[in-house]
Amino acid sequence: MIAQRHTGLAVRAMVRGDLAAIGFMMFTLLVVALAIDLAKWLGSVQAQAQATDASLISVLLPYIGYRSVDIVTRLLTMACLAGGFVVTLLRHQRQDDVILAAAGAGPSFRIAALLISGLLLGGIQMAGENWLRPEAVARQVAANLGDYGKRYNETDMGTQWVIDDTRALRATLTRGENPKLNDVMLFDGLTEPKLTHVLHARAAHPSFHNGVWTFEDVTVWDVANTSAPSAEPRLDMPFNLDPEIVRWFGVDAYYLPNAALRTIAAAPDAAVAADAATALAVRKVAIFLPAIFAFLGVSLASQGAVGRRLSPFLLLALAAIGYLSVVSVKVFWALGIHGVLPPLLAATLPAVFAFGLASLLQLRLSGYLPRLPRKHLPKATP
Repeated sequence: MIAQRHTGLAVRAMVRGDLAAIGFMMFTLLVVALAIDLAKWLGSVQAQAQATDASLISVLLPYIGYRSVDIVTRLLTMACLAGGFVVTLLRHQRQDDVILAAAGAGPSFRIAALLISGLLLGGIQMAGENWLRPEAVARQVAANLGDYGKRYNETDMGTQWVIDDTRALRATLTRGENPKLNDVMLFDGLTEPKLTHVLHARAAHPSFHNGVWTFEDVTVWDVANTSAPSAEPRLDMPFNLDPEIVRWFGVDAYYLPNAALRTIAAAPDAAVAADAATALAVRKVAIFLPAIFAFLGVSLASQGAVGRRLSPFLLLALAAIGYLSVVSVKVFWALGIHGVLPPLLAATLPAVFAFGLASLLQLRLSGYLPRLPRKHLPKATP
């Protein structure tokens, strides 16, 4: 009976209103973001269309689709906050809550509507974080379009250093589907007073065995032995460098598929592992973010009325608090990426803070928390 009441006509009407407001805010943010993006990258899209002998529309429309997936995934939380804020002001102007209260509908109906809307949008957020955005970015990179095409289409990563216990490797990294190392120098004996062996190889690629790399055209110098160096056409050697790290080297963890993230998160390199582990934690929390920030937007807007009137300056201050709450999500994620906070803590703390703030505001609105006493002017004496 309770479930039937909380999914009835009134709740469904509130869900439609929430989704309409959030959808409108998302559409507005999407149009603005696409306009800014195309103003910068439309020339490169045109150049790519000419280079591939394709029509501009056949290149532009897929590019807009790829960018839309990325933008919606990035800004859906902001749209939920703004949409919840706006729909609450509209409901206040129409006195919807007064009408529902007169009909015997308590605050639980509004909470049920927010929960339904949030879970529906949370599914979109989770799909975007886990599958849609990584796939869209991968296709954009493959087509060499826009900012991601410029950043990630290049496979030559230049000379890089990798440390593995007592060994240090210097090589030119080639990322992509076929990761490999070129012009390899391997120095052994870092913990000794002087190096014990030095190896040079023309190239190296992952072997069929886990943790083993195949070095080609190898020359090995034994520092303790003054004789001529030994040469080998091929040499299989274990080295603690996961091929997935080379394959996705330099690509932000948010854009990687889940399988690659799990592998990289287990890497011994703390800096590399923290980025991947934070992205995985964010994807686990993603389903809850739309509901939490829609709830926060509703709770903030509910504080902006003085009687039946809306206070513009108070609403601006409340909107600023909501915006800072959304920004804090990115700040905490950055702290997790750089290893300042544990990944799961970095992903959950801003959501817990937003939910706690919204709950306190609702308790204050319901009269469960004391309000600050108002100062009354003394009456004038005749």
